[in-house]
Amino acid sequence: MVQCGIAILYCVLEFSMDDIVDRVMNCYEIEPVRNIQSRDEVKTKLGNYLATISSAGQRDADQLIEYGVAYLRGLHEGPDSGYTGC
Repeated sequence: MVQCGIAILYCVLEFSMDDIVDRVMNCYEIEPVRNIQSRDEVKTKLGNYLATISSAGQRDADQLIEYGVAYLRGLHEGPDSGYTGC
């Protein structure tokens, strides 16, 4: 279960990547994503990112949603200034 504001998303073991991407996009609405063209671009980036994680073996839908929200947060807010990459 992933909490997004007041919405609680329940995921089952059977899922499609499109469902996961849609859930993440609905969970993390950022201003540029509201623009249709930007939304499609962000949705494509998010789908590619989640497909990479999934292909590496991550199959838990809840975890994929959490990773997706963190990815969008990074795209929108930039990298965490407290993280040096080391």
